[in-house]
Amino acid sequence: MTNKKSICVFCGSAEGNDPSFKKEAYHFGNILAENNISLIYGAGGIGLMNAVFRGCKDKGGYVIGATIQRLYDIEKPDISLSEIDEIKIFNKMSERKVFMCKKADAICILPGGLGTLDEFFEILTLKQLNISDLPIILLNTNGFFDPIRMLIDSFIEKGFIKPKFAHLFKLVDKADDILPTLLEDKDFTEK
Repeated sequence: MTNKKSICVFCGSAEGNDPSFKKEAYHFGNILAENNISLIYGAGGIGLMNAVFRGCKDKGGYVIGATIQRLYDIEKPDISLSEIDEIKIFNKMSERKVFMCKKADAICILPGGLGTLDEFFEILTLKQLNISDLPIILLNTNGFFDPIRMLIDSFIEKGFIKPKFAHLFKLVDKADDILPTLLEDKDFTEK
């Protein structure tokens, strides 16, 4: 990689009920910092968002946070927000997502809830429509995203998604697999 890269991480503001979710998120933050890759994330100080943020900062990484005013007003007393290297505050979630994706060289989705699913399906649709060429990786910790893979396969089987779109994203089982997978993708390496 010749230019400094940035990876946008979408993930939960909860930790979930499996400790490996938090462990893998923190480890991925470490990996980003150790490889001089900036983290772009939702500026949250709780859940997996905090774990990936903390993992990156604990290794001296650079973090860009993007949030909306409503959430910022609630979370600004959180000490982690003062550690974010760059923070952008928007009025609308849609503006926030556009900023995050424009700054990124790749998207990584970690376990999360409805907001994470919204972010995943939006970027997936943009890639399907050739509006985005960002690589999309899902960290499939303990099979978390297996139902998504089955859902997409079912939609293909029923004729609502073209088979060629089955490969718009990749699943990896461990945080250690994310960067090697991205390094095989010319849309990541040639930016």
